[in-house]
Amino acid sequence: MFFSVNCVFALNNNDIKITNKLFSVTLPNDVKTFYSVKKKNNGIFIYDKNSKKAGFGGFAFGVQLYKSPSEYAMMPGGRKLGELKDKKGILYDVVLVQPTDVQYDYITKNKEDYMKLYKLADSIEHKIIGKNGAEYFNKQGMQGENLYNAILKKHIQAIKEKWDSIRLENENMSYMYNVLASTNKNVLNKVGYTYYDVNGDGIDELFIGEIAQGSWKGVIYDIYTMVNRKPVHVISGGTRNRYYVCNDVFLCNEYSSGAAESGWDVYILVENSTELFPQVSFKYDGYEDKNNPWFISYSNDKKWQKVSEKLFKERKATFDKYKRFNYTPLSSFKN
Repeated sequence: MFFSVNCVFALNNNDIKITNKLFSVTLPNDVKTFYSVKKKNNGIFIYDKNSKKAGFGGFAFGVQLYKSPSEYAMMPGGRKLGELKDKKGILYDVVLVQPTDVQYDYITKNKEDYMKLYKLADSIEHKIIGKNGAEYFNKQGMQGENLYNAILKKHIQAIKEKWDSIRLENENMSYMYNVLASTNKNVLNKVGYTYYDVNGDGIDELFIGEIAQGSWKGVIYDIYTMVNRKPVHVISGGTRNRYYVCNDVFLCNEYSSGAAESGWDVYILVENSTELFPQVSFKYDGYEDKNNPWFISYSNDKKWQKVSEKLFKERKATFDKYKRFNYTPLSSFKN
């Protein structure tokens, strides 16, 4: 089901319209003397021709179609813009492709021309039109309010029907909703949700957590993402196993195994996947070494390195910027 409207915008007579088999993009007239284009059936790619001629690549950005999200997942510089449906009903993800290294000719001072082209990518989603019977839907398949309604309705049902912890866990939902129900008359006011794109692929994730203040503000009890255009559960958390978004792009799992042991595992959420890929882990473990309880691991199998308290605090501080979500209460959800 499509919720967005096909993108329509006013064309200037002097605008540059570039068309391939399924769509067109439009560039402003003031780049006509220094841009060049490479066209494929599934993509349009824009270059600064002077930087390209000088051997610096010159690639500014591209718009490319993919039939499946798995085709571009984890592609450096790729971000979804919307979806395109051709006249046969085949659905494509429309993806912005940008360079990940320097592409302009900084020796002959072509940076200004190149950057003018590069910055056009910021608004190119509004300059795409489907061709030959195809329709482009800007931001389709990306915005949380159009992706996770069934998930939120299920959480509301679980809370209203007072599912016990076993049933919640069997349904891949945090047991915390049952815990909160024991101390709150209206849990739907205590549990909230928000949408946020944590892995930078252009598609919102859904975060459900407790509406709280202080160090608990922004705590996440359930995470959902989109895999092959379908919503799926990533992971659940609890009181001693809490999740937060940190530094805008990471997930941090705070855990405690007792008074003398606490840990912080930092992950990235892999695009088009439920995989949490480890980045770094921190552990305070007085059970293992009460005199030097500070440990850091940079390996997937958690090979711990003893470090000084100073180094531990310095490195951990680089991941301490948590997003303190202002959750919308589930009681306010309307489908």
